[in-house]
Amino acid sequence: MNACIENEIDSKAQQPFFRRYRSELFFALCASLYILPFMRMLVLGTDEGTLIDGAVRVVNGQVFAKDFLEVMGPGTFYWLALFFKLFGVTFMATRICLFVTSLGTALLMFCLTRKICRPYAALPPVLLMATYCWGWPTISHHIDSNFFALLGVMSACLWLERRVSIWIFFAGLLAGFTTCFMQPKGMLLIVAQLAWLLIEKRRQQRPVATSVFGFCVGGYCVATGLVMLYFVWHGALRDLVYANFVFPHRNYDAVNIVPYARGIVAYYWNTWHFKPGIGFAIGAVLLLPYLLIAVLPGLLPVLGIFLREKVRQPYLVLFWLCGWALWFSEIHRKDIIHLIYGSPLLIILVVYYAERLPVRSSTQVLQALTISAVCLAGYNLLFLLFAHPLKTRVGAVTTFREEKLARVLEQKTYPGEEIFTYPYCPIYYFLTETKNPTRYSFLMYHYNTPAQFQEALQVLVARRVKYVVWNTHFQDVAVRRVFPSVKQLDPAPLIIEPYLESHYRPIWSDENSRLMELKTDGPATEKALGSLTSK
Repeated sequence: MNACIENEIDSKAQQPFFRRYRSELFFALCASLYILPFMRMLVLGTDEGTLIDGAVRVVNGQVFAKDFLEVMGPGTFYWLALFFKLFGVTFMATRICLFVTSLGTALLMFCLTRKICRPYAALPPVLLMATYCWGWPTISHHIDSNFFALLGVMSACLWLERRVSIWIFFAGLLAGFTTCFMQPKGMLLIVAQLAWLLIEKRRQQRPVATSVFGFCVGGYCVATGLVMLYFVWHGALRDLVYANFVFPHRNYDAVNIVPYARGIVAYYWNTWHFKPGIGFAIGAVLLLPYLLIAVLPGLLPVLGIFLREKVRQPYLVLFWLCGWALWFSEIHRKDIIHLIYGSPLLIILVVYYAERLPVRSSTQVLQALTISAVCLAGYNLLFLLFAHPLKTRVGAVTTFREEKLARVLEQKTYPGEEIFTYPYCPIYYFLTETKNPTRYSFLMYHYNTPAQFQEALQVLVARRVKYVVWNTHFQDVAVRRVFPSVKQLDPAPLIIEPYLESHYRPIWSDENSRLMELKTDGPATEKALGSLTSK
């Protein structure tokens, strides 16, 4: 089997470049044509605002966890900051970054699928990109970590084909970088890689040197070690440990417990508004990819048992181990969106096994998946027809709803001015080139601690922040929809709200937000500051 792989590699290496990679180049062109129209979109209400604002802070010299606190790993903040350094702090720079990771993920999915099944190699990336919407097109630590994780899997495949140690070193290095984006994903990935090497060593068809394990672990240690040294150098290692380990361990589960695959109906079916009859049939076709994602953990073991194959077994073992590593890294929140983020390699495996069903069944299953995935991908494109253009200080964007608040803020504020958005809408800092005076882009009771609320309030009072954006929709509607377990918790004593109501006056509002301006009663504000200082 290894001899077959080597012969295939040798014969391919003798071909001209464009002929050798014509399939990959054609796929990259088609994927680019699909992805590019989405790059002008800005999906409000996602984690993108937090990640972009954090990257701007990094460009301005702040240090993650020390100067601003987020539970995501530092990877996306510094990865996006690199693009800001190269292309300026603009919306275009964020979309260049997003295009690189999106196209890279799709191309890696295509290339990895071709390792084990060629006829339907385009199906897994189409399935993934179609179901990514509408957690995409956004800057996301989930998407970035998948990109680096799949790069690591590809490096392991290249080592298998060429047996050159540098590739397994890169596999470990990329697993280390993945850890910087999402700690569980990178840690589970390196364990999966080492388990795969151990299995390969025991095959004894072609001996695996013990030094290979050292190269893999060494690459991982180099990546994580450099990151640790950076934070040690800036005196922020303790802050990093608190932000990415201690704080999530104590606070994340309380508000993020959701039923398995939650959102298939609420996020998709209920928003499509299809009428009975033919509309329900169309909805069922579009829903099929999401249902497949939901049943993957139970379906794949059954297929693996009844369709055992020995062909290209090393690739299969690698995909199984790394695929489950990615899946388990995302089930800290078991809604359908996180299940999608954890399923890239499992999607490849299910297509591989579908090809090995009895001939008639295989054709029907693969055709149904292809039709459903293509229809969903095309349906997502239709949403772009309803986009609203918006000119901002960082460039022209389009949104799914007419965005009036950004225009009002641009009229009221100047670049570099401090404003405060509460409890969550940090994207306005970026769009208006304003600054967040606190360390928090997100404040929610039962998630953030009372001390963190008090810290934010004290900064708000001390800095005499003139404008506050109060996201009433998030507070009244989105919290209950995104964090359903909050309803089961006892109400928390309010900390920020009484101060906003007593010291700010509303000057503009719509159904989602309220813009508030600091009152001019200086003595009352000074009294509030004195009260906080005494506490």
